[in-house]
Amino acid sequence: MNNHFEQTRQINRRGQFIKWVLTPLILVSFFYAVYYWLEMNKPEPEQRPNRVKKIRVFTYTAENQKIQLKGHSQGQVLPVNMVELKPQVSGPVVYVSPNLVNGGQFKKGELLIEIEPSDYELAVIQKQARVAQASQQLAQTEAEAEAAVLELKSLGRTSVTKLALREPQLKQAKANLKSAEAELAIAKLSLQRTRIYAPFDGRVEKETVSEYQYVNRGNNLASIFSTELMEVRLPLSIEQLSQIQLPAGYYQSYEKSPFTVKLYGQTIEGQTSWPAKIVRTEAVVDNKTRSLFAVAQVKNPYQSNTAPLLSGSFVAAEISGRWIDAGSELPKTALRNNGELWIVGKKNELEIVPANIVQRTPDSIIVTGLKNKTRVITSALAMATNGLKVIPIEQKSTLEVSQKAVKKPMENTSEEVEEDAS
Repeated sequence: MNNHFEQTRQINRRGQFIKWVLTPLILVSFFYAVYYWLEMNKPEPEQRPNRVKKIRVFTYTAENQKIQLKGHSQGQVLPVNMVELKPQVSGPVVYVSPNLVNGGQFKKGELLIEIEPSDYELAVIQKQARVAQASQQLAQTEAEAEAAVLELKSLGRTSVTKLALREPQLKQAKANLKSAEAELAIAKLSLQRTRIYAPFDGRVEKETVSEYQYVNRGNNLASIFSTELMEVRLPLSIEQLSQIQLPAGYYQSYEKSPFTVKLYGQTIEGQTSWPAKIVRTEAVVDNKTRSLFAVAQVKNPYQSNTAPLLSGSFVAAEISGRWIDAGSELPKTALRNNGELWIVGKKNELEIVPANIVQRTPDSIIVTGLKNKTRVITSALAMATNGLKVIPIEQKSTLEVSQKAVKKPMENTSEEVEEDAS
């Protein structure tokens, strides 16, 4: 019986061994063999060449050349000579020139206003009579003085008084004549002042007089200004003065001034320019803006009927200054916020270099230190690093670059492409 029990235990042990050890080993071996076969017979992946990303960028080719620095400013056009017509005599107005109207044009020496002259003509006649009377009295006194001298000589008198020689009477008569002549001159001057003539070629800004109007001495009848010469006050910073080398205390005539200016403004013909020259600086720094005003003069601004430089116009100014050698003018989009430039190297790789800025203008910058024909990137990039591969696209001019920047100020103009590393 014990043998039978022992055999049963051995059979159970073999069954447990087969169930829990042998069977799992067989299954694992089977799955491993299947995995190995699949792994050895899997298809090979298609080999793709390595590609490097490149970015399309707009560039501008810098050209080293001799460049004249220019100062930029703006100001209001004002006449050099502006006069208020005020009569120096009183009376009713009998004549007003047809040209004496708002905006009217007149020539130097033209009669503008005439005041009733009758009273002043009569005054001249009265003063002429007074002069004639004083002349007669002087002649009579002179004759009496000569008679007195002869009489005293005939009497043999050598010691006589000035009164006996009638010298005081003679001095009084001469003084009376001079006084009468002065009164006549005043009367004639008053008569001349009944007519007001144009002191220069000019235009009428405002008039407040009409015929038959009674005017008093000192009344403001009209405001006129000369069209021969205009001035523009141009504020300049100390940096701008240094760039164009304009002395802070500059003072020179129009003919001798070397500082030429171009004034720009809008007219019915579109944007128009007028030549001008800097003739002086005001030599006082403005307390609020810390700027120094340079004064530019324009000759004959009303010479053109279709595009005159009108008084009161607001104009932009471009002042010619010193020359620099080997300078490059770049679009303002080429300058980065940290004062750097991005340029394209020989292998079409981006290089970051510092910008040596000589002058900034509204549309461009002028720099030195770049090699001739350097390609400067004008596109905006999300991240720029040295060695970045780029594909340059040439821009023709700073104007083209500026126009693109105005049309798309916030647009990233770059584009990524992939190319073979080889």
